[in-house]
Amino acid sequence: MNNHDFYVHVIGVALLIGSGLLSLGLEDRRLKHWVSSFFVLVLSLLLADVVLHLLPNAIAGFIYGSRYHSIPVNLLKGH
Repeated sequence: MNNHDFYVHVIGVALLIGSGLLSLGLEDRRLKHWVSSFFVLVLSLLLADVVLHLLPNAIAGFIYGSRYHSIPVNLLKGH
């Protein structure tokens, strides 16, 4: 994990904690709905980041874990 990715994770977790704590103390329904929507947005972005980290490894495991690594030459020539 590089520095930029680490900072994204730290900022995302801080935003999740902050918006979660803020939503607990709010009384106004409109503002609480806005903060809850922001919480879901940040959580979705962090989950998408996790998927982007895991997906390349899964694709590489599928490609390099199979027996066939390329298309046979006779299929490419149309024979």
